[in-house]
Amino acid sequence: MPIFPAEFKEIAKFHHFGLAVKDFNNPIKFYKNIGYVCSEPLKDNIQGVEIIMCLSNFFPNVELVTPIEENSPIKNFLKNNNELIYHICYEVQSLEKVLEIIKRTNRVICANKPKPAILFNNKFVSFYYIKDVGLIEFLEK
Repeated sequence: MPIFPAEFKEIAKFHHFGLAVKDFNNPIKFYKNIGYVCSEPLKDNIQGVEIIMCLSNFFPNVELVTPIEENSPIKNFLKNNNELIYHICYEVQSLEKVLEIIKRTNRVICANKPKPAILFNNKFVSFYYIKDVGLIEFLEK
């Protein structure tokens, strides 16, 4: 049985992967060199991070994320790494429906309830740990 049933693809679309970094300089150089357009850094005080969105017409979008405070949720990801892909984001039409579908076949733990995200024009984002899958972000349309 698939982890995400076929109906998932009808209401969710891959949006980006999140790359936790200690410093933006080298990742920005890399992504710009291969054709990405990168935004200016944006502080998200609600999440305790600074973010740069790197967009491409050919490759998956990348969200570069660095902590700006000690209690930032990504601080632990960077204890032993300079960088780490730590989440995948799906844009969803209905968070309730997506969670209903996923919970049928997976153990799901809410890591961060829906909050407005400054990077996405205050659309709501939430994070869930899915057993044997990892951290998934849902961006509500």
